[in-house]
Amino acid sequence: MITLPFRIGSWLKSKNSMLARLCLIPVKCIYKCNQHITGIQVPLGTDIGGGLLFFHYGCIVIATEAHIGKNASIHQGVTIGRVFAGRKSGIPTIGDNVVIFAGAKILGNIKIGNNVVIGANATVTNNVPDNSVVVGSPAKIISDNSAKCFDEYWTKVFGWNL
Repeated sequence: MITLPFRIGSWLKSKNSMLARLCLIPVKCIYKCNQHITGIQVPLGTDIGGGLLFFHYGCIVIATEAHIGKNASIHQGVTIGRVFAGRKSGIPTIGDNVVIFAGAKILGNIKIGNNVVIGANATVTNNVPDNSVVVGSPAKIISDNSAKCFDEYWTKVFGWNL
């Protein structure tokens, strides 16, 4: 419900023509309505790869300049945000096949690797290597084999080919 107007709006926003700007107006209106209905705030133009999946709607906020790879799975209450000052100032970069469970916060100029699982209510403020599982506040790596988190059924649901 939210990804189609997001993709169309982001594409139109990247074009530099008057026709694209005119077409963007109704798409933005539809997109804003969808944001209010679903509680998902993803600004148009955010760099998100294909296969984005929102498991539950509500209270999902993603910063404009965040980079999210392919096949990201995001649950309710997730914040992917900017830090404005200090050594971690900037926006997160999230790799491919990342699962972010409910209430997780990913903040600052950090890199989340590929095939990472971020546990519920984790606060991630440091880089996370590929194939890791992180939990807690502040987040700590508890495993370097994220494939163990999912049985065959969940591997299909999340679309991973590990």
